[in-house]
Amino acid sequence: MKPIYTFIVIIAFSNFVFAQDNADYYRPVFPKPVGSKPYNAESLLKTFGDVRVTNRWYAGANGFVRTDKNMLNNTLDGIIATKSPASYGYSASVGWISHEQWAVEAEFARSPIHNVLLINGANPLSYKFSNDKNSLILRGKRRLLFGKSSLRRSAFWIGGGIGIVPNSGKTKEYLEFSGYKERGRRQAIDTLFITSDTRTNAHFTGLAEVSAEYVLKVSRAIDLSFFGRKQWGMGNSLTTNLVYYVNGLETQTAKITSDGSGWSFGISLRYMMHIGYNFDKMNHSFKLRKEAKNLTDI
Repeated sequence: MKPIYTFIVIIAFSNFVFAQDNADYYRPVFPKPVGSKPYNAESLLKTFGDVRVTNRWYAGANGFVRTDKNMLNNTLDGIIATKSPASYGYSASVGWISHEQWAVEAEFARSPIHNVLLINGANPLSYKFSNDKNSLILRGKRRLLFGKSSLRRSAFWIGGGIGIVPNSGKTKEYLEFSGYKERGRRQAIDTLFITSDTRTNAHFTGLAEVSAEYVLKVSRAIDLSFFGRKQWGMGNSLTTNLVYYVNGLETQTAKITSDGSGWSFGISLRYMMHIGYNFDKMNHSFKLRKEAKNLTDI
């Protein structure tokens, strides 16, 4: 009976060793605890270190505050003035990023360009006029982390762009003002009259800009950007022409113009529509693991 028991023990031990060997061979490359979430592309790549991204497509919604630089060429003897106003705007954008180094972005904005007319006097008056509020911008951007690999991470970006401002050529506002002014004690009183005609340009005008932004990676599909931009207008989008009459006679003219020059500061929320990954590092790891397994078998 002793040989039979010995034979049974040998068979049981052999089965145990064989099972352990198979368990090692078929063990998953990326073991996960029971009940945990399955791997996605990014978490799988993270098991090998940093994630390399070849390209990304995103859509963004943007809100900002911008300023206009108004220009006045004549105060009409100190009766009128202007100022550079601030206003709110919003836009939608779509962009493409290559290897986390370069980006191209197109933006459609609803952002007014203003003229402000101030009438000085005992009771000062203020009037604000705006253009058709539309603009289209195409900008290129560069990440400041030069020499780094294609890692998606929070970073500073700088950029520049050009754009167009469609204009309808329509009259936005026509106003008339009248008043009186004494020449001096016991002298005649002059009747003053001012007309104000505000129109948009009959043609497209242009914009040029430089920008800086900090892009914060919120999640795999969401980025948050905080940006500042300086813009220069190329051609007046909005013009207010004023004519000054004294006792019914035209004596002077003035003009307030706005071309879109100014600053804007805002925030952008971006959703990743597509992310392309570089799997070279993963393939290399699989190859090393396979070679190590072959050496073990030998």
